[in-house]
Amino acid sequence: MRILYYTGGTTGSGHLVRGLTLANAFRRAGAPVDFSILSVNTEYGRFADIFEVPLVQIPPEDETALGPDRYRGSALFRAIEAAAPDVLVVDIHWFALDSFIRELPCRKVILIRRIDPRYFRFRVADRELAFRPGDWDLVLRTEPGFDLPFPSESVEPLVLRGRDEILPAADARADLELGLEDRTCLFAFSGGVGKGAESWSSFSYLEDEGWKVIRSDNREGGLFPAVDWYNAFDLVVCGAGYNAFWEARYFRKEAFFVPCETRFEDPVGRIALCSDYEFEENGADQAVRRILAL
Repeated sequence: MRILYYTGGTTGSGHLVRGLTLANAFRRAGAPVDFSILSVNTEYGRFADIFEVPLVQIPPEDETALGPDRYRGSALFRAIEAAAPDVLVVDIHWFALDSFIRELPCRKVILIRRIDPRYFRFRVADRELAFRPGDWDLVLRTEPGFDLPFPSESVEPLVLRGRDEILPAADARADLELGLEDRTCLFAFSGGVGKGAESWSSFSYLEDEGWKVIRSDNREGGLFPAVDWYNAFDLVVCGAGYNAFWEARYFRKEAFFVPCETRFEDPVGRIALCSDYEFEENGADQAVRRILAL
């Protein structure tokens, strides 16, 4: 079975990491699938190499290139056609495929997280776009605390690693040259440019209080995946984007979450409604079972 994961995300590394999360879950399941990622050009393509997941990158395209009369010449359409997937998994960016989704002969799955309802109907220069749930074989809500105005199924949040896949505490601390008795903090931001530096001004007091702080920014070659070293830390300070937030919750870390401005996502709502949410099974494993059932 050929599975292609597509993301049109351009801010931060989270969009690509969700694809790697699924790839890792398929491996845990021992599923005989040929998994690959298609994304717009991103500086984080090296992460796919770390996980040994094939990645094809294409230039970003606007509604003109992807419109009903021109989509056949678009890089996105040609890349999907060349991959010839049995299942196409789309990370929220439904609108890029709107003109040709019905033409694709594969099964289609869309992953939807906490998002503003306006995301599913909006106007572009020459037409109005509206999400058509009937075009999809599976619509998955990938976090709790929100509803969609159309039929969907729910899985727990998708997390990159399983609990038995990260370094033990002693090994993680030794790898980072942290003492076993140190009070340790991971300060990790991988979103918009400058967000980490801006947020650090509110948390630099930790070092004054004796905390050993490891600062990590994926734009600058930070720890990746940072979750592999989670057992080294007593405290995590990170953005409230999907991946960082749910990794901290899944691994039950004491954490401070900093909401980052986004156009359609709702990180403030995520913090307010889900900071105490606990779950046992990694939603990536649940999603993989549903995809394989197609």
